[in-house]
Amino acid sequence: MRNSSALFALCALLGLACDNPKKTETGAEPTPVTAAQTTVPDAGSPADAPIELPKLDGPVAKVNGVEIAPEAFLKELKATLERYQRASHQVAPALRERLKDNIVRRLVDAELVAQEAKKAGVSVAEDEFQKEWTEHKKRYGSEDSFQSFLTRSGMAVEDLQNQYRHNLLREKLFAKLTEKLEVTEAERKAFYEQNKDRYNNPEQIRASHILLRVKPDATPEDKAAVRAKAEDIVKQAKAKGADFIALATEFGEDPTKDRGGDLGFFGKGRMVKPFEDAVFALKDNEISGVVETSFGFHIIKRTGYKAASTQTYKELKEQIDRSVRSRKRNEAIRDSLKAWRETAQIEILLKGDPKLIESGGGRPQGMRGPDGAALPMKMLPKPSTVDRPARLNPGVIPPRPEGSAQ
Repeated sequence: MRNSSALFALCALLGLACDNPKKTETGAEPTPVTAAQTTVPDAGSPADAPIELPKLDGPVAKVNGVEIAPEAFLKELKATLERYQRASHQVAPALRERLKDNIVRRLVDAELVAQEAKKAGVSVAEDEFQKEWTEHKKRYGSEDSFQSFLTRSGMAVEDLQNQYRHNLLREKLFAKLTEKLEVTEAERKAFYEQNKDRYNNPEQIRASHILLRVKPDATPEDKAAVRAKAEDIVKQAKAKGADFIALATEFGEDPTKDRGGDLGFFGKGRMVKPFEDAVFALKDNEISGVVETSFGFHIIKRTGYKAASTQTYKELKEQIDRSVRSRKRNEAIRDSLKAWRETAQIEILLKGDPKLIESGGGRPQGMRGPDGAALPMKMLPKPSTVDRPARLNPGVIPPRPEGSAQ
């Protein structure tokens, strides 16, 4: 099965702007249809307002004489505006006009790719598509989840299938264009040297702890009683034959007690200052005295140490090869798209109103590709992927915020 994430990356690349379209055979720029000829509210449309679409009576663009029908444009514009509406985002006039430009440019790029694929003899057979589609659909988990996605996205299954079919065609075309791509040893080594700082591992400590909490509103007497209990646990932990894991399980008052107080490996700057100072001063298997932090009183045992190191080129060679190969492939795709745009006869017949766009407030946020170009808003999702916050080493000692007091 093909890696679907490659398809999404290709979509991002196809979001590049189509600047400087070719002039028509008469030598004049095609006359754009602007906001003056369409229906645009004077202010941002409320999130629950009816969606108004421009009235079009001709193609929105032509690519080497092939017309891009207004129906394709209106369908995508409507779906995009519906997504904003479902997210309760108000669509300002400037944003609406910018969306028009983005959609037309994406449709132009899609037609360019289709034409170049035909020239290169690249196509997607029906049995090939059905096999890939079946695998892709499994990523939604269940039929209910799939139908739920269609409802949320405002797409019909035919729309999604057509989009996926186009992405398969793109993938096959670009795979053919880059099949002879090679990465040399010199390129790999240059990449390693340029990014060497990324491969530096700082020294790390492994430790376990026993935390006795102190309530924020504790009286001096209450706090003294908790400290006294902590001092007694220190004595038990340092006694000959003592089992620190058992003590942590018995007395610990944070989630790490369930694993004997283990905090795993961590470097400097990950723990609050008093805890960090204490643990880095210990030797392996040494137990601290009572250490006070804003969380309470800790008894700490250092259980491991990793010296600072730099991963070698030999260790990273395969990873670096993948990184360089991916970068060169993306560059080759961008260069191909640029060349196709420059040599094609492109007529943009529908444009957003430049004055409204320049007025500001119309740039979609969080939709930029690695080259700075706007990403397509209608990208195939990765339904099985759920963004989760990175898990830090478990325990009650969070990383110290940047700029906090020492």
